[in-house]
Amino acid sequence: MSDNDPDFVHKIVLLGDSLVGKTSLVQRYVYDSLSPDVGRTIGAVLHVKKVEFDGNIHKQVIWDLGGQESFAQLREQFSANASGAFFIFDRTRLETLQHIDEWLNALYASAGKIPVVAIENKIDLESMITPEQIKGMLEARGLIHIQTSAIENTNVNDAFKELVQKIMSERGKKKE
Repeated sequence: MSDNDPDFVHKIVLLGDSLVGKTSLVQRYVYDSLSPDVGRTIGAVLHVKKVEFDGNIHKQVIWDLGGQESFAQLREQFSANASGAFFIFDRTRLETLQHIDEWLNALYASAGKIPVVAIENKIDLESMITPEQIKGMLEARGLIHIQTSAIENTNVNDAFKELVQKIMSERGKKKE
């Protein structure tokens, strides 16, 4: 096998309201940079990153999906056959967390019950959501919670690693 052939390929989708920081997180993770003038994502943008993890090469095919309601149908098409997803909310806007069920229901309808990691983004800013609100919303849905800041590059790599671990763990359970 050549060094370029991945051992595993994971289709990962990023879900969340407009302007929660999905594009910034992907840019930080895939390109280790941050464009200050990131606009809204129109439709869907594909990014690819290979990482070594537990001695295997994991190719991550990451879909950054526009958060606007007008892209709902498009998102469902892009979520089909996904291996895992991030639900991203902005800690400065409570409504971005309150929309969790709309995002998860649409995801599960098109991709099945795949692993999801919840990301509380923008931890470099003061939170307008209490820890209890966050914990209640995420625990009730069985989601792991990771706090990130794309600007400060806090926990961005850890979040993707966590999701790949969950995907591999689920894949292992299916084989048994």
